Amino acid sequence: MTAVESELRSIGELARASGLTVSALRFYDRSGVLAPARVDPVTGYRWYTEEQVGPARLVAGLRRVGMPLTGIAEALRHRHRPAEVHRLLDAHLRRLEDGLADARRELSRIRSLIDPEETIVTTRLVLSRTDLAAAFDAVRFAVGADPGLPVLSGVLLEVAPDGVHLFATDRFRLAVARAGGTVDGPPVSALLPVAAVDELRALLGADGAGDAEVVVAPDRVTVTVAGRPLTAAPLPYDFPDYRRLLRAQLGDAPAYRIPFDGAALRAALTADGVPVCRRAHEGVEHEVVALGLDGRGELRLVDPSGAGGAGGAGGADALRVAVNREYLLDALGSGDGQLVLELDGPITPLAVRRADDASAFSVLMPVRL
Repeated sequence: MTAVESELRSIGELARASGLTVSALRFYDRSGVLAPARVDPVTGYRWYTEEQVGPARLVAGLRRVGMPLTGIAEALRHRHRPAEVHRLLDAHLRRLEDGLADARRELSRIRSLIDPEETIVTTRLVLSRTDLAAAFDAVRFAVGADPGLPVLSGVLLEVAPDGVHLFATDRFRLAVARAGGTVDGPPVSALLPVAAVDELRALLGADGAGDAEVVVAPDRVTVTVAGRPLTAAPLPYDFPDYRRLLRAQLGDAPAYRIPFDGAALRAALTADGVPVCRRAHEGVEHEVVALGLDGRGELRLVDPSGAGGAGGAGGADALRVAVNREYLLDALGSGDGQLVLELDGPITPLAVRRADDASAFSVLMPVRL
C-alpha cells in the first residue's frame, strides 16, 4: 500500500461506514454521482477520502427513501445549500404521498372487482362552482378525438384530500388542473366521457356563484348545482399513466424556466406573417412554430427553419424548440396574465403554466424539425 492509499478509505471501508454496498458505490461512481478520490490504474480499485463519508451517507439515506438518481445527484451538488436540498426532499415526499393515494385508489378498485357485492363507498366533494368550471375549461381542449383510442375520449377526475384534480390527454399534449374543496370519503377517480364533461360544464354556468357538490360512486358521478343534479356514467377504461410524464415537470427543477406575457405571445402567434413550417403527422398537416430566446433571455418566436427569427437576431441559438401552433394557442388559454414556460431542452416535453397557480398547466410534446 502506498503512502497516499494509507490516508484513504478502501471501497469496503466506505461501504461499512456509509451503509451502502460495494456494488452500490461502484454504480454511483459509474453514474457520476459519487466518484472515488483515486482509482488504481492497474487494479481499478477505488479509494475514498474521509470527507466522502458524509456524502456517501447522504446518498444511502436518499436511496432508502427511493429518491431518483437525478435527485440524489442534485442533492449532493447542493448539500451545502440546505434550502435547495429541503426543496428536493419536499418534492420527493409529495411524489411518495401521491403514490400512496394512487395505491389506495387502485386497491379500492381491485376490492370492488373481487367482491362486487361489497358495500358501495362514495366520496363527496363540495367546492366552488366557479373553480370547478375553470378547471374543466383548463383541460377540455386536450381531450382526445381518435375513435380508435376511446380511453383518451374523456377527462380523468381524481378526488384527493385537497380537492379535485382533472387530467386530459390526446397523446401529444396533457392538460392538468385542480380545484380545492372539502372532501368526505376516500380518494377516488372516474374517467368522465367528454359528452358528460360538456353537460356538466353547461350546468355549472358561465359565472354562477355558490358551490357545487360532486358525489363519486363506483358506477356514477353526480354533480349538483343549485339543487339541479346531473349524473354521468364513467368510461370503463384505465386512463394512461400520466405520472411518468408529470414526474419530469413536478420533480427536479427544469433547465429553463422562462416567464412571459401570455397576451403578447398569443398576439404574435396569431399575427400575419408569423414564421411557420408545416409537418404532417398520421396524414394530417399541422403548422409548427418555434420558440427561442432573444438577447435579453426573453421568449420570442423564431424561424422554425433556422434562418432567423421574428424580432431580430439574438440568443435564439441558446434555445429553439418547435411545437404545434394550434396546441400552443390552446395551452395559452385566454392568454391573460403572466405565464411560465418550463423545459429541459428542444426534444423534451415542455410545460406552460400560470405564474400565480402552479396546479394548472399544460404539457406539450415538441416537434422534431
